[in-house]
Parts: sequence; structure tokens; C-alpha cells
Amino acid sequence: MPIIPQILLGAYLLFLVAAGWRLSTIDWTVRIKMAVMLALVLPMPLLFIIPGATRHNAWSDVLIQLGLTLLVCGIICLVGGFSAARLRARRRK
Repeated sequence: MPIIPQILLGAYLLFLVAAGWRLSTIDWTVRIKMAVMLALVLPMPLLFIIPGATRHNAWSDVLIQLGLTLLVCGIICLVGGFSAARLRARRRK
């Protein structure tokens, strides 16, 4: 497998961990934080899910599965960064 897609995937997931960490420190309502989380996570997986759902060929299922995997991993990374920041803030108090 080429190295560039792996680097981009790692950078995307690290960005989501950092974004989750940063979102935990901002004094917004929970509703706004959830909207921002969705806006951060959804664009990349939708780049794979939408073409896979609109075209029906041999690669459609692979694209949809890849998009869903990115969505789940993105949510886990975002929530992981959020919870890590909360745990660190609780330890410092």
C-alpha cells in the first residue's frame, strides 16, 4: 500500500483527536459542541459514502465500507480527545 494515503489517514485522525481536545475547553453549549463535532467528522467519510451510494459497480461496497470505517474511527478519535482533555483537567484540580 502506498505511504501517502496512510500518512493522510493518520493526520486526519490526529487532527480529530486534537479537535476533540480543544472542543472540551471551549465554553459552548452541548448542542453547539455536537454540531461542531458532526461538522468536523462527516466531510471525509461522505467523500467515500456518497459516490459509493450513487454508483453501483464492483467498488461501491468497498467505498461505503471505507466511509463507514472512517466515520466510526473519526468519532472514536474525537471523543477520545474530548475525554482525555476532561480527565487531564480533572487530575489537575
